Amino acid sequence: MEKPTTHRIDDKEPTYEEIKKLVGGYIEIAYDDGETQIICNEEGKIYGHPYNEEATDEWNKLLSNNKFYEVNTDVLVGDVVILTGEALLK
Repeated sequence: MEKPTTHRIDDKEPTYEEIKKLVGGYIEIAYDDGETQIICNEEGKIYGHPYNEEATDEWNKLLSNNKFYEVNTDVLVGDVVILTGEALLK
């Protein structure tokens, strides 16, 4: 499998089907603080999708700003969608 892609959308809210196609399967919202949403394939680890360094780094930065997370030991795999601005799912 090739290097995973991190898709960034900020101009319009994508449909469920559009996100599902971008992550390659059923979606899981891994992060949502009301300003940023990170969405991945909920079965990515089961199917052995490769580590997504870019998305994991972004996720860790966001989590480090949250007082409820001290250390994140998890990673994101496969293609990931990061939504901001007008693209946030309602």
